[in-house]
Amino acid sequence: MEYNRSYPAIKICGIRTATEAGYLNKARVEYAGVVFYEPSKRYVPVTKAGELIGALDKDIKKVAVTVSPDVALVKEIEKMGFDILQVHKDLSADVLKSVSIPVWYACNIEDEEAFALKLSFMDDLPDDVRHKIDGIVADAADFGSGKTFNWRKDPDGGKTDKASVYMAGLKGKKFILAGGLNADNVTQGIRIYDPDVVDVSSAVEGDRGKDEEKIKKFVARVRGTEVPKEISHE
Repeated sequence: MEYNRSYPAIKICGIRTATEAGYLNKARVEYAGVVFYEPSKRYVPVTKAGELIGALDKDIKKVAVTVSPDVALVKEIEKMGFDILQVHKDLSADVLKSVSIPVWYACNIEDEEAFALKLSFMDDLPDDVRHKIDGIVADAADFGSGKTFNWRKDPDGGKTDKASVYMAGLKGKKFILAGGLNADNVTQGIRIYDPDVVDVSSAVEGDRGKDEEKIKKFVARVRGTEVPKEISHE
């Protein structure tokens, strides 16, 4: 079988310390997520975030994870040097107009049908702001819960439905698969959805935050997964 690439990029979300940043540097992941949502146990104050992302290798893209951010927060995030703004819940017109870094819009969903519906808002966006949405994150209904949304059934162990409503809703944007991924199910998720990026948080944590061995195991499992060439997001 032919393959279009060997594995998706990896985002480790919810880092809180320079030590955890060091784990990501060693694992050579492509993206690191810092959470700016105060109710989250992974919340990092703006006053500490700059130092945290400074501990990451320059090749790792820094993602600011937010919930219904306002323009003031977005400007702070940009000043600190983040590469990507990830937005859950409300993505206001004011934020889209003012933001100067790429945006990943996160859909917290129960299933594929809900995903397609949530993306319909992009059809009404003016051309000058639509292009700012660079990626779509498919996350579980409960943000940060460590649970998956209802994945498409895959009884044949790898056979993928190319005509899925899920893929049709992407509209040419990067596809980031999140919500409940772990070392045991990430291969299945990759086989079903062929994401550009896989996003993990809870499954690579121990009692005191991110766990280096769990990160290594997750990364090794992702990079051992190949993706069928015939799968397409177009």
